[in-house]
Amino acid sequence: MARDAAARSWAELQFSTEQRSWLGIDEHESLRVLATGSRTILLERTGGASSTALPWDRDLVLSADVRAFSLADMLHLLHASAKSGFLFFEHHAHAKSVYIHRGEVVFAASNQQVDRLGEVLLRVGVITPEQFREAKQAYTPTAKFGRVLVERGFLSPRELWAGVKAQVEEIVRSLFSYGAGQVLFWEGEVRPDNVVRLSLPTRKLIAEGLRRRDELLKFLAWLEDPRVKLEAVPGFDLAGTERAVFAAIAGGDGFAATCRRARVDPLSGARTLQLLRLLGAIKATREDDPEGEVRRPDSRQLDLEVVRTCVALHLQLLSELCAPIVAVEGGDKLRERLAKVVAEAAGRYPELLTDLPVGFGGAIDPDRLLERALRFPGEREREVRLALGELISYLEFELLNHPQISDPEEFIEGLEPLRASL
Repeated sequence: MARDAAARSWAELQFSTEQRSWLGIDEHESLRVLATGSRTILLERTGGASSTALPWDRDLVLSADVRAFSLADMLHLLHASAKSGFLFFEHHAHAKSVYIHRGEVVFAASNQQVDRLGEVLLRVGVITPEQFREAKQAYTPTAKFGRVLVERGFLSPRELWAGVKAQVEEIVRSLFSYGAGQVLFWEGEVRPDNVVRLSLPTRKLIAEGLRRRDELLKFLAWLEDPRVKLEAVPGFDLAGTERAVFAAIAGGDGFAATCRRARVDPLSGARTLQLLRLLGAIKATREDDPEGEVRRPDSRQLDLEVVRTCVALHLQLLSELCAPIVAVEGGDKLRERLAKVVAEAAGRYPELLTDLPVGFGGAIDPDRLLERALRFPGEREREVRLALGELISYLEFELLNHPQISDPEEFIEGLEPLRASL
């Protein structure tokens, strides 16, 4: 019966020219049935410009309007109920997908240019604007942008892996900025082409996403101030939305007029302008604020106990992951290997990891690490989480591939409550 239903869902529906015009379906598109009820039918466009493949062999169990049910509520529900499946969000030309396993995000994808790997790495400070521009010039559509970054020496392979994780997390965070759109969820295991072990559990991704949304709304309110002037800086080779917004700024009007000319909604325009400012492609100034800075809470005022707890929990998880390896081979070999990983990661997190001693069995002095974290001038908790997250990812990889350890997956699953508390 289920197979028959799936076969019917794949059957191409035939429409007259008038019906196609009324439904807004072009000649290259067809429709398939996603779900039927006594009074409703849900259809999917296929064969068009969208490259996102929606599951055809899983049950569509949820469909909602984000205006009434926010994406934060949706992910909270899926996380609390430990659901596995595929979540698809769409709003106008924006399409984003999230793969979920037992309530935790394992991968995400987006069709938006600001969510591409290079743009994300630039936004989170992993690469510089100069490196971004150089890699863009060397990039060809047949190559992978991440490989270009590695080949030019801007990232190591392990740093690229961490960058992909950052990209997935950024895509998930960006979902919470949308106040409208449709969300669909298919239940059942749906394996993406790439599965990453994120540094953040889903509940923290939701919290950070909501915080990021509030920051974006503050920036949007600042941009909408009529005193704010936008100026395009010549000499930048841009594409897609960035090019459209950049060209619209050249008209010399304010933010609202720029969005209308570029045909983007205000939130998308604000996100694009954040990226263009990082690139140095635009200047945004306000008459009474020559530098055009948006005042944000000072992240250096993070509470001492928050940072202390963050350090302690990450080191506890590191210790738990080291324990079975030490039990089968002793602590000296693991110390040597982990010390090399720390030295490599210090290139990205010098304030925390440069010349950080690694003791017997992978032990790290929490007081020394906390002292370094408190001297860090930026977002201390985030820096600790990212830096130690790389060490945790390495140990999980080593544990899963260790020839002397049986059932490593079961051991790692047993650490999920501790991992979820990070």
